[in-house]
Amino acid sequence: MKNAIHRFVHSDADITLLRLSVIFIFALFGTFKWFDFEVSELEPLISSTWLSFLYTLFGVHGGSYFLGVVETLAFVALVVGFKKPAFGIVGSAIVIVTGITTLSLLPQLTMLDGFIVKDVLLIGAGAVLLKFDLRRHLRIQQASAPEGASALPAQGVRQT
Repeated sequence: MKNAIHRFVHSDADITLLRLSVIFIFALFGTFKWFDFEVSELEPLISSTWLSFLYTLFGVHGGSYFLGVVETLAFVALVVGFKKPAFGIVGSAIVIVTGITTLSLLPQLTMLDGFIVKDVLLIGAGAVLLKFDLRRHLRIQQASAPEGASALPAQGVRQT
């Protein structure tokens, strides 16, 4: 048991699980945006908020599809981020922005439900993944920098 705890503490298993969880949520909700049941669910929510401009630009279905594309970009970037941290940075940023965008609707909505609450957690998850991928990206830059040159500032970046 002690070895298992030691391996877990010194691994990235927690980040991997978090990344997979966010990928799952964005893949699920992003895919839903392409189906009529989700278009119908979103219409009363979006049409009464500042995001209603999506319907003006793209129509009801197009607005849902637009959101689906954004969510698909997020989860695809997070998947690629397993190997290329720069993509993970982009995916994490999209996760954070979509979470903040959804939470910004709260004052205009008359209810609080899972549609909104999940985004509180997603903002936190996005921030953790962003920090992890930024560190990985900076390490790669530092490793590929010519000898004697540092890609990292002298202070402020902690190695983990």
